[in-house]
Amino acid sequence: MLLLRSLSEYPAPDSTESRIVWGRSRHAEFGPFAQPLSIRAVWGGTQHCHVDGRTIAVDDDNFLILNHGRICSTSIHAAHPVESLTICFSPELVARVQGAPEFIENLQAHDRVVSPVLRFIRAHLERGVVDEAWYEEQLVFLLERMRSLQTRLLEQIDRIALVRPATRREAFRRIGLATDFLQANYAQEVDLGELARIAYLSKYHFLRLFTLIHGMTPWKYLQRKRVDVAVRLLESTQLPISEVTASVGFAFESTLLRQVRRRTKLSPRQLRFRTLDGKCAIAAR
Repeated sequence: MLLLRSLSEYPAPDSTESRIVWGRSRHAEFGPFAQPLSIRAVWGGTQHCHVDGRTIAVDDDNFLILNHGRICSTSIHAAHPVESLTICFSPELVARVQGAPEFIENLQAHDRVVSPVLRFIRAHLERGVVDEAWYEEQLVFLLERMRSLQTRLLEQIDRIALVRPATRREAFRRIGLATDFLQANYAQEVDLGELARIAYLSKYHFLRLFTLIHGMTPWKYLQRKRVDVAVRLLESTQLPISEVTASVGFAFESTLLRQVRRRTKLSPRQLRFRTLDGKCAIAAR
């Protein structure tokens, strides 16, 4: 087990041992490396992962699993420190978890299965725990949770209303490509034709499949992502509301106001003041 607490110490990969790399940085670039099975999560910003000719943006809303042997490079470029956690599993450790599958390699929204284990490991890294045997136990538990997530995803795919199982899985994969693109480019103008091209589908079939899989249209999905990021910025920064509006891709402050109020029942200013009041209350204890 290799335990590193600085992104500047990120090593060339060694597939024979597990490793945890955790730290904060404004600017960092690694790879490209062929990596063992890995999972990564980010807090306070975005880490871009470049794999198979596409760029996947891991941020506060999601995590990413990449299978063994994937050639991947990563980069962080931000105005403030971004916290990154990458966990790589050795083949020996993977073999101990019987039936560890080939994982779906799309961004996964934070959940109640995998994410709590990531946060638990992160909390112990922050506390300075250095017991490698303890971390190895957590990695086994995490891998079991990842397998449970994969099983749940495959069950979800099998419920897609398409005739052949192979067609369902290919449709899920293609919609995943477009979904990851939306996650990385939510602040830009994205049209239906571009998303359909990324998914190698006609606009008609793309819209139908996206809505079938996500339960909403691409436009609603994009709006939800923008609001998620806007709420996070309002709660964690002092950026002017006009800057928050522009940074998440809304054209008008009135749109931000309406969308945030719909989500939180608060205006952007009320949301920010509530967060500040909560921090002051904690500091006063």
